[in-house]
Amino acid sequence: MSELKQRKRILATSTSISQESQATHPQEHRRAWWKIVLRIAATIVVLNFCFSFLITETALWGHQSKWTNWRNYIPRQQRVFTQQELAKYDGSNPDLPILLAIEGDVYDVTLGRGFYGPGSSYNLFAGRDASRAFGTNCLSRKDHLTHDIRGLSESELAGIKSWHHLFEHHQRYVKVGTVALDPIDPDAPIPPPCD
Repeated sequence: MSELKQRKRILATSTSISQESQATHPQEHRRAWWKIVLRIAATIVVLNFCFSFLITETALWGHQSKWTNWRNYIPRQQRVFTQQELAKYDGSNPDLPILLAIEGDVYDVTLGRGFYGPGSSYNLFAGRDASRAFGTNCLSRKDHLTHDIRGLSESELAGIKSWHHLFEHHQRYVKVGTVALDPIDPDAPIPPPCD
């Protein structure tokens, strides 16, 4: 008789355990399902980066934009430069970054030293806001290396906007502030067109 009672107790215990496990089983499956999905997604992302680096030597299959440059995610304090302060960043001092301005926004173009450094073709833009020259593409005249954009055509103004967009979204250049530009005297003569 005692053996029969033991079997009933064992059977009752095993039944209650199986009922408890069935009650909690769906929650465990849901938790396990999300873990599996997250592991698969993480594995795919890591493999994507690895294959991309092996094939293109970049983590994002050669895609370059402002959003893929890690320097853009470092918080930077925006600084307001005077025109005299900005002139110090023309690339002549190798200890200072190379900065240029367009439409009052200042960009660090040090990583483009081959274009904007001393002796390079676009060094005239470094250390100043030469918005007019960006629009007219006139590098031979000093009076076009100014922020004075009076008298420019619609296509020249669109050229300035295009250059500004390039600097704003370039992968290697970072906005570091603005420049306080001297006001343009409305009675001053407009620079003549470039030959």
